[in-house]
Amino acid sequence: MVAVFVAAFISMLVFAGCWYARQNQLSQLAEQESVLRGDLEQLDTWGKWTIDYVKIDRGIDYLSKNRLTDESKRKLTEQIWKISRSYSLDPLLILAIVAQESHGNPNARGRTRSGKESGAMGLMQIKLETAQKMAYHFGLRVETSEDLLKPEINVAVGTAYLIRLIGKYGSWKEALIAYNLGHSAVDKMLENGMPLPTRYYERVISKYWDIAQHSFL
Repeated sequence: MVAVFVAAFISMLVFAGCWYARQNQLSQLAEQESVLRGDLEQLDTWGKWTIDYVKIDRGIDYLSKNRLTDESKRKLTEQIWKISRSYSLDPLLILAIVAQESHGNPNARGRTRSGKESGAMGLMQIKLETAQKMAYHFGLRVETSEDLLKPEINVAVGTAYLIRLIGKYGSWKEALIAYNLGHSAVDKMLENGMPLPTRYYERVISKYWDIAQHSFL
């Protein structure tokens, strides 16, 4: 009887040892799988970032038509790439606004219908007062209108303004219309129940698809 009990006890110990070893192996496999999944997700993210960088670079080439130096193009590509990553923005939409506002001309100066300069400057046609309010978001200093002719500064403050409008309206469409008309005008229209003009929005979207055709891999 004792021998049977001892044999049974030993069997239980063996079984417990095997079970523990198996559970330990499964636990290690689960940890390895989790690490591998994380690595794959990171590689997928890096791959997307790389593709975005190339798309931005090609889009800038298409828009600039040799009006930017290689150094300016590099700085601008990196600036848009960083902004798009930080704020989860489609980088080609930023370029579409550039296309609509200045046709990719970093020295563009806006004019009113009367022909007088409007004060809007550079790639995203930003006015000095707006630029100075937005500049601190990116740790930039904008002291004069001439600073807005630097592509990387212009796009940084222009995008900061766009992000503010997206946050205010919660809509790309309304944000783009406000970018063009000014938020005060859009607020008044919305308060009075007036339909917002969509021509600017539609032009930006059209330019988005045009740039996409020339920048996708």
